[in-house]
Amino acid sequence: MGVGLGRNSPVKLTLGKDNYEALIERHGQWIRWRTSIKCACVQKNSMQPDIHCKICGGRGVIFSYQKNQVGFDIEMSSDNSGLLPIGERFKNAELVEVYDRDGNKYQNAQKIGDFVNLNTEKNLKKGNYYTIMWKMSNTKLLENATAKNNNMGYFQIESLKSSRTDIDGIYYDVSGDIVSIEKIIDANNLEYEAKEFRLNQFRIENHTEIIEDEETGEKIEKIIPIEEPITVKNVYYVPPFIFALLNQNLSKADSQAVIDNQGDALCIFPYGCDISQDDVLTVLAGSYVNKEVIARSDFETDTLGVYFVYDIISCTGIAHGGIVEYKQGKDFILIGTNKIKWINEENSPEIGENYSISYHVLPTYKVVKEIPMIRTSENQRFPKKCVVKLHTSYSEQVGVNKQVVGRNGIDGSL
Repeated sequence: MGVGLGRNSPVKLTLGKDNYEALIERHGQWIRWRTSIKCACVQKNSMQPDIHCKICGGRGVIFSYQKNQVGFDIEMSSDNSGLLPIGERFKNAELVEVYDRDGNKYQNAQKIGDFVNLNTEKNLKKGNYYTIMWKMSNTKLLENATAKNNNMGYFQIESLKSSRTDIDGIYYDVSGDIVSIEKIIDANNLEYEAKEFRLNQFRIENHTEIIEDEETGEKIEKIIPIEEPITVKNVYYVPPFIFALLNQNLSKADSQAVIDNQGDALCIFPYGCDISQDDVLTVLAGSYVNKEVIARSDFETDTLGVYFVYDIISCTGIAHGGIVEYKQGKDFILIGTNKIKWINEENSPEIGENYSISYHVLPTYKVVKEIPMIRTSENQRFPKKCVVKLHTSYSEQVGVNKQVVGRNGIDGSL
């Protein structure tokens, strides 16, 4: 760190300063990050995607989570035993490699309890510095929790939310993304399977049973109501990241990089995160209202014209010469990032019929260029930078990152 500039220093930092870690901590905000992967439909010669591809929707990329990231720790030996303490941040991380300032690698190093044992016959000296590389999982585990019906057609796990304070005087909390849930049971001990995941929410459907009508003797299907409380076990989720998204006080070089790539801002992120071109970053600190009129499609879902819709404010249509209001959670649900799924055909628009919808939008940026940062300062790697552009500038009318449940229940997001 720069001399006299601790992380809680009152001095405002700009990108001309070397203290990027302090900048991320002080000026960063919660970001929902999805990494891009080239779809197999992209032609090798022309690099053009198949516009009819059902996997990527003709975009040529699919989106997923970065489940691991790299972290570096520098520790000094307090004696010649070859035991190095493990920093609190890396207690649950996987050891990758250890090397010293002379470039010597310690191939036999092992993680043992709260220490790293170098396991070497080399003569070790007190006061030597060693760099330890760790692989850290971004996927967290919540063993047990209770979920509540939020009247949006989903059950919500409140304990997955992360809080942050002192950001421009605003207190807010945000949720992580559920990747999978091992077990879901209701008060009657009936087990359910999640049909959709959305942020810290999941959707389950009623069980049914076949009974015999007492009067007619006919076999009829009876719905078994879901009885709360709902208990979930072994929930795997990815918490939001803290990145700094800036468009002011940029250095001359950074400003030129934004201009050259027709970007809207610069994103500063930790060295261990591999953000690259076409990744999407959704700002979770606030939202704005958008309104549009769309037509009911003959597909399974209707796609809204923005990237990430946080919540639906209202949805109305015209039927039988009057205005009809459609209820979220009863007539339709919001799935993925921007999809409307109709669940009540008795009260829904006809195919091709227009309806008006208002919703809250979370600002989303698309990465257009990564800027390499290979220098180091005071034995610490600098965080990296990339140029980002508002996703709406691309006028993409197709859904991105629709989350579905895969065959094994693990990360089926697109």
